[in-house]
Amino acid sequence: MSISVTQVMVLLVTVIYITAPAIAMDAMQVFSRGVCVGAPNTLIMKNSEDCEDNTCKRREFGDDPYNVSVNCNISDRFDHAAEVFTYNYVVIEYYDQNTSCNSDNLTETDVYPGTRDCQVASTEGTSSVMVYLYTNGSVDVFFFKDDVCGGNSNFNFTLSGAEVANGDCIKGGYKVYTSYSLSATSSSSSGNTAVSQLGRNASSSSGIIASSSSNKGAVPVTTSKGSGVNIGAIAGVVAGVIVAVLLIVIGFLWYRRRSKRAKGSPSGGNKVTDGYATVTSPTTGQKSTDSDITDFSSSLGVGPRSLAGLWDDEAIATARIPREKLEIQQLISRGGYGEIYFGFFIGKCVAIKTLLPELRKSVKHVNGFLDEVRLLARLDHPRIVQFVGIAWNTLADLCFVLEYMEGGDLHALLATYEAQNFDTGFDKSKVTIALHVAHGLTYLHSLDPPVLHRDLKSKNILLSSELEAKITDFGTSRERGERTMTAGVGTSLWMAPEVMLGQRYDHKSDIFSFGVVLSELDQHKLPYSHAKGRKLPDTALLQMVALGTISVEFSSGTLESMVQLGKSCVAVDPDDRPTAAEALYQLQLILRQEL
Repeated sequence: MSISVTQVMVLLVTVIYITAPAIAMDAMQVFSRGVCVGAPNTLIMKNSEDCEDNTCKRREFGDDPYNVSVNCNISDRFDHAAEVFTYNYVVIEYYDQNTSCNSDNLTETDVYPGTRDCQVASTEGTSSVMVYLYTNGSVDVFFFKDDVCGGNSNFNFTLSGAEVANGDCIKGGYKVYTSYSLSATSSSSSGNTAVSQLGRNASSSSGIIASSSSNKGAVPVTTSKGSGVNIGAIAGVVAGVIVAVLLIVIGFLWYRRRSKRAKGSPSGGNKVTDGYATVTSPTTGQKSTDSDITDFSSSLGVGPRSLAGLWDDEAIATARIPREKLEIQQLISRGGYGEIYFGFFIGKCVAIKTLLPELRKSVKHVNGFLDEVRLLARLDHPRIVQFVGIAWNTLADLCFVLEYMEGGDLHALLATYEAQNFDTGFDKSKVTIALHVAHGLTYLHSLDPPVLHRDLKSKNILLSSELEAKITDFGTSRERGERTMTAGVGTSLWMAPEVMLGQRYDHKSDIFSFGVVLSELDQHKLPYSHAKGRKLPDTALLQMVALGTISVEFSSGTLESMVQLGKSCVAVDPDDRPTAAEALYQLQLILRQEL
């Protein structure tokens, strides 16, 4: 049995990792933003004599203020790094100089995100660092003598993937690990195939992992043997080409037949595009009260069946960016219809969305994916997640690119607040988040024709590192039944009564969802958590919401003006709810006069 170079590297780092003693250390997470949530800017682990656990405290590093969270007596520094950063990070171990990196001489372990941003590297505020992590496991680390990564680097590492995997002692006193090498170690030691997490993503995502655009020549991990051509890969490519040609022919014939039917079909009734009615609902047909309102989740066009069709679509063609400029790093999340990856586009952090591998040959799903792109290309507002472009070499690797929001989503922030026993109620930062969301809704509803979001919830509100909020998720998956009470209970918790009942609705349905989000901001819990304690079935709970017999709750003793706004937003009668512009005005007054 032959063994690939990749497997040898993984076995080497496995031996190093397993035999390394677990040294107890104290861990300090450093945040530049106002709260200690999400991934920190820096994780510093070392021994101290007077460690004291704390959830979040203000601390000065030189002349700059930071928030720090401390955990004492961390037994496994590698596991803790993975828990804090999850993916895309670099671990640097510091040893007494000229000791050959003997474990007895370990003095400090620092962990930095591989986002190529400037990060603090000293608790005195006297140094900073930039980390470049590539898809082949190689890494560049640049240290600077100031806290802003200014001027030329005074110290740096430039390491190949092999040097990292081998755990080499660098410059007599440093060891460097990456999330790639450590995840490969973890999978190998648990009996899995010896490939890194990135390699697993590459093999399961139909080739969507791009190589690095740097001069590192970074490529995805493969399992080819030796330096020769992989016969299996060639066979796969040939089979893929044959399948693609057959799909194009079938799609063309289907399109011709459908076009003939469309010419002979009478007008009127529910318009159906690609098998989807543009007016659907949980129980019957949802219908807007205004025919001029654009429902972004309805089909915006028939869409292409081939690469030529993509070029014929002006909205798609003008939004295209070079696929080879995308550097896909790590899977962030996977949903029912798509995947989100963290990556880079021309050196800038981005989020990259693709369809699930099993859906990439579905004409319906590809067209729905392109519908989202057409809508995103229209939107331009600071409170809407920015659309960067769409990229493809083939229909199978079709993806679109959005700005990366390093603060994560609002749901995760509130879950952290709940876990850390943060005070409930409304403070300035929470009301500011609500203000930002209201800005985004006001923009969407003011477009001509207006755009309804219809899936506003805390998970679809993303945050920057400074807790600036933006609305996201303009997907089309809700056409397929997620609005029904049986198939979309999670989303239905934010749904307006008129939508649940299959009645006509308008932009006020988004306002109801906004009111539910306000209750989340207040209490840090999922909607109707108080009713969940009564062991109500989800369907019964939703029926009670639709009938107005139960509603979201707000904390006692919090800002009364925010409570009144929240309650007006979740009024059962849409006419009793404010518009987005009215809610925005109220929030501006509250911030100006009460906070």
